[in-house]
Amino acid sequence: MNDQLKEERKAIGSATASPTKNFFVNMLTRDIELPDAILDLLDNCVDGILRTAPRIEGEAPYAGFNASLTMDVDHFVIEDNCGGIPKSIGEHYAFSMGRPPGEEVAHLQGAATVGMYGIGMKRAIFKLGTEAHVESWNDEAFIVEFSPEWMADRDWTNLPMYPLNEGALADRGTRITVYELNEECKRAFGDPAWIDEFRKTVARHYSIIIGKGFEVRIGSAAEITAKIQPIKAAEFKLLETDALDDGSRIQPYVYVGVLHGVEIEIYAGLYRKLLTAEEADREEQTRGAKDDAGWTVACNDRVVIWKDTTRLTGWGEGTVPNFHGQFIAITGVVLMRSDDPKKLPLTTTKRGIDAASSVYSEVKDLMKEATKSLTTFTNRWKKNEKQLEDIYRNSRYIDLPQMRSEAYKVATATVRKFSDVRKSDVRLPNPKNETTTASVNFTANKADIAFLAKHFFEDETVRAGLVGEAAFAECVGRYRR
Repeated sequence: MNDQLKEERKAIGSATASPTKNFFVNMLTRDIELPDAILDLLDNCVDGILRTAPRIEGEAPYAGFNASLTMDVDHFVIEDNCGGIPKSIGEHYAFSMGRPPGEEVAHLQGAATVGMYGIGMKRAIFKLGTEAHVESWNDEAFIVEFSPEWMADRDWTNLPMYPLNEGALADRGTRITVYELNEECKRAFGDPAWIDEFRKTVARHYSIIIGKGFEVRIGSAAEITAKIQPIKAAEFKLLETDALDDGSRIQPYVYVGVLHGVEIEIYAGLYRKLLTAEEADREEQTRGAKDDAGWTVACNDRVVIWKDTTRLTGWGEGTVPNFHGQFIAITGVVLMRSDDPKKLPLTTTKRGIDAASSVYSEVKDLMKEATKSLTTFTNRWKKNEKQLEDIYRNSRYIDLPQMRSEAYKVATATVRKFSDVRKSDVRLPNPKNETTTASVNFTANKADIAFLAKHFFEDETVRAGLVGEAAFAECVGRYRR
């Protein structure tokens, strides 16, 4: 519409276009499960570390940093020593729904975080309850309070920020306390089985970060006070053997490089010995456990897919077969890293992959290449268990840190489709073609055949072939005694 026409018209009123608070408090929270909402708060802890020290290097860069989660039926607390929220960030957008344009990564330049939209902390608080206190100490200590009245009010009034009493926080960090818990949270936090399952979820999704020194404790107020043991990271390890005379050996497939501005690392192989024929039959009949099989995907050290065996990670696509029990030994991990989290193929919950993204589509091509090679290897060895046992005799496990330390040494072969990616030159062993049977053919006098038929079967009309087999078996038995 041209400017002249705009000037000639007079407004007769205005149409409300602002979002309602009810949408964020009651509707936005429906798109995220309770465990994922709490994991968003843990993500903020780690992002706090990166805000303080954007480039963390070494084997244990998170050592000394920790978070504790208190889960009781009447309140929830998450407290960390991860650097806290700078007062200016708290004033301008830490408590708003979303970040202003240009602020997405301005305060985290060079930091491999996963926060993009500025909704994680608020959505988690809304998911948990209707009253919350956020205390933080970075450059200046403060407290912000969410009240039930503010939650129920239609207007988006600013939240007052108060100075925090000295000594309220033992170290620079953040403490979020939520009261007036929602019914779902009360049920969950009162259920030991739910809490135990959530501990396992953290062990998986934070396996890389915990492996680098970060400590997470989860429990009731009494357990946290008593210093319950920190979560132990879920392990990722692959089988490796010594080289055979022909240079072949069992070893991981490794890919390293850059795709669409995202650093990628892929490691795939066997986490256990291949199934024997008997084990494969039992697995097929019982549809047994496959918890350690499949693909794991991590973005900026946070695991977003755990041990997946579906089309999401390439199983059953193209020439890659569908997953079944025979392939239970096959596993792999994908690591993607970017200083700009918007380049990562993350969903808004940060616990899923945007399968349509260009970077993930190309990463999946490499995953499928590795999976296809490993399923072919598995098929070749189905009937050669004894040979394989000889190969396993000199086997060992290598963990993810060890694989990563050697990745650029072993990944020297070019990848035709992607010029900025290199892969390892893997030569898996092939079974030797052992021929254990041979054909015996000869002619004999019919009378002699009839004589032996009478001897072995008491029937002179039995086929000559059966007579020959019986005579051969008796002769072998006699001379083997």
